[in-house]
Amino acid sequence: MPIPVRTIAVAALLALTPAVGRAVTVSPNALFIDSRTRSGVLTLYNPGTTAEEIEITFSFGYPRSDLAGAISVALADSAPTGEPSVLGFVRAFPRRLRLEPGQRQTVRILMQPPAGLPEGEYWGRVLVHSRGGRPPVEQQQGGIRMQIDLETVIVGAVNYRNGAMHTGLTVDSARVALVAAGDSVRVVADLQRRGNAAYLGHMSLELIAADGRVLGTAEEDLAVYRSLRKVESIAVPPRTSLLGAKVRYRFTTDRPDIDPESRLSAEPVTGVIALTR
Repeated sequence: MPIPVRTIAVAALLALTPAVGRAVTVSPNALFIDSRTRSGVLTLYNPGTTAEEIEITFSFGYPRSDLAGAISVALADSAPTGEPSVLGFVRAFPRRLRLEPGQRQTVRILMQPPAGLPEGEYWGRVLVHSRGGRPPVEQQQGGIRMQIDLETVIVGAVNYRNGAMHTGLTVDSARVALVAAGDSVRVVADLQRRGNAAYLGHMSLELIAADGRVLGTAEEDLAVYRSLRKVESIAVPPRTSLLGAKVRYRFTTDRPDIDPESRLSAEPVTGVIALTR
């Protein structure tokens, strides 16, 4: 007889955006709940042909980078001391549900903060667990046959804003250098958030020749919760002289993927970095 085993097929996805092949789709991309309403709504949809058993849980985590600029979100059941976490007062209603094929269901995320909670933004991750829509996967190990039940976990941000919010960004240091292959330049920027809320913004880079021509560009959305090392490459056209070249950067809070009512605006941050060899 096969031995049943449960495992997670997809975990730690960084957004709540729909994707082909997921058990369910979840929207919006992220929840920003303020102290006036104290609640927000997720919409779940089952595009498949079989029912899904859904469970909503919460973890703590936010994007962090290592020295090489690799960004990841480590999830934890509790927040380190001093971190602004929603884990002690966030709830989901319903927390468990069954989603039939073609069915849409709303889940209310409710904040119940303690009295006297200091002003500021509090962070968490909402996890949407989905099970039951796929047949078990059978594996043979030696003389043991196992049935592995698959679970999909979609993970996204949920932020609670208590009181007046303000954010901003400081570029602590930045440098740009030609990579060994000579086909691109590498930009390294150490970023620091200002204010009492995460900086959710957009980075634009331009590689500028000595005569002012734009040789290449790169852009990307980013989230700076505390500090972040951002590493980006810009392709260099073949047979291009980089003598006197520089990189111009611009950080803004223009994020079309965030609802305008939830977007925290800040002054653009701009600057120029000289290319070093």
